[in-house]
Amino acid sequence: MEAKRERIFVFARTGIGDIVYTIPALRALRRRFPNAHITIEAGERGHSLLRYCPYVDEVWVRIRPRGLRGKLRSIWNLYKGKFDRAVILDRSDEKTLHTFLARIPERYGVRKKLFGRLLTASVEWDPNAHDMNDHFRRVVELVGCDTSDWRLELFPDPKAYQSLPEKLAQAGWRGERPLIGINPGASSPERLWLPERYAQVADVLQAEGMRVVLLGSAGEIGLAEAILRAMHSEPLVLTGKLTLDELIVAISGLDVLISGDTGPAHLAAAVGTPVVGLYGATSARRYGPVGERHIVIDKSAPQGMTAITADEVLRSVHKLLCTHYQRCE
Repeated sequence: MEAKRERIFVFARTGIGDIVYTIPALRALRRRFPNAHITIEAGERGHSLLRYCPYVDEVWVRIRPRGLRGKLRSIWNLYKGKFDRAVILDRSDEKTLHTFLARIPERYGVRKKLFGRLLTASVEWDPNAHDMNDHFRRVVELVGCDTSDWRLELFPDPKAYQSLPEKLAQAGWRGERPLIGINPGASSPERLWLPERYAQVADVLQAEGMRVVLLGSAGEIGLAEAILRAMHSEPLVLTGKLTLDELIVAISGLDVLISGDTGPAHLAAAVGTPVVGLYGATSARRYGPVGERHIVIDKSAPQGMTAITADEVLRSVHKLLCTHYQRCE
């Protein structure tokens, strides 16, 4: 008689950056449980990063439950899944309660104030740790996973490698290097840097012979237009023109990405592109891109984003180009 295949459920967070740091956890789980059926639930923004991920069998897209009925439906879906283990990488304490009510026998996560006692095994939340990378790693270690291989990786749609070059050409790129990306958007206003300072940085870089490309989603077109109005030169503009898969491929082809605290900074970390990170509303230590190839300007205590100067960003870009690409003035 064939042995029952173990079923593991993973609760992921909602954002793109969250999923970047979830993938190493999924790889560790797959190596620990090579024959298990692994299901992951992720938010609407980040779930597409998992479409081609080889470490999961099934991806559920989280639709925010509306009221008690929606929450009961989520619990019922978990119950019907007949999962043996739940690995909770979501910051919501409510997810712990849902896995308990769904009668999932083993539940692992970060201990919260309300329902932490419902976890089978847990780790203490550490305010000094990287909120995603460190906590996710510690949670899967509870399940017996080997986390010595904790590299970041992404799995974009292979078609993006074919479609992106045409969009770059349409934007006016003719292969000039260095190619510097600017991703000016953020999930909240206090994380945004000033458009006129992005414009100043872009103008200086282009005057030095570099090429600058503006990135971002369709919702950030207005921000890109504000930067363009403040500029005296013409950058490449791909804001609102790329799919998420194309954005990953575009970032992988940059020499440096300038970005605030937002998903593309973590995408860059995953594909090995150096980041100049701009942090003023959140702590770079807790939310910055992981890796040694980045320069993070952290003005989170107590100055804020307006304390970051264009000169600081320019110096950081030059230092990265010098360090990693031997392009020193």
